[in-house]
Amino acid sequence: MRRMRVAARGGALALLAALSLGAAGGAVTLDPQSYYLFPVGDPGVGVQTLSASAAAQGFAVLAFSGNTVTVMHGTGSPADTVGTMLASAARLLVVDGDRYYLRVAEPTLSYALRPAESGLELVVSPKVATDMFDALTAILVDLQDVGIMNIDVDLSSFRPIARNPFKGPAAPQDLAAKLDYTLYGLVVAEDWFIHAAQKGLALLGLKLEVVVEKIPGASLPAEFSVDVLSQTEALASLVVPVDRIVALARSAGVGHVRLPYVPVAP
Repeated sequence: MRRMRVAARGGALALLAALSLGAAGGAVTLDPQSYYLFPVGDPGVGVQTLSASAAAQGFAVLAFSGNTVTVMHGTGSPADTVGTMLASAARLLVVDGDRYYLRVAEPTLSYALRPAESGLELVVSPKVATDMFDALTAILVDLQDVGIMNIDVDLSSFRPIARNPFKGPAAPQDLAAKLDYTLYGLVVAEDWFIHAAQKGLALLGLKLEVVVEKIPGASLPAEFSVDVLSQTEALASLVVPVDRIVALARSAGVGHVRLPYVPVAP
């Protein structure tokens, strides 16, 4: 399994990139018509330490707890609302419990570090054709400045996703009938907050309310009991982390996961 790890700057960093390039068998170019999802390890940084470091580096830092949000550090513009920061802050850190979502948007390359099914994932969004190892090197060095060290990028299983404003990526076959396509689109979106705003999804920090249609006679897995708002024999309403939506859909006893129905006035 090919990996890229940055543990130091300077010559050691250049050597790591060169070794990774050789292992990959040649240069890899990131196409600006796509964005890329790289599985990464968990660097183990605490959210309090990260929040302080990010604020010192000029990030907008928002902390969510249930339905409450606290602006721990703003963008410098008093006119910016929480919604504005989520949608457009070029340097953003969202903290929700022990989860965090870090976004950096630059003219030629943007990226995000966010929770995934297993650990974290790095979302790399080139605006121009970019060498993959140049991009990853720049990103990993940048992350060191906010105290995120020892990122372990899995180079063998990254996913390119074509940008398509009319149709999102298709869900894996085992999820096609079990997970609403809008929810899957959110999970793999280039940016959760921008996607949610475009689709009218009410993100609660890094969580979202969903409805589970149960298989007759089945119960929800115990691991999701803490997320339950209400339930009947047939349905359950949960506020679940975005990165846990796919795991929920794949769980035994779950027939279908969808968004709550919104009543429409006649």
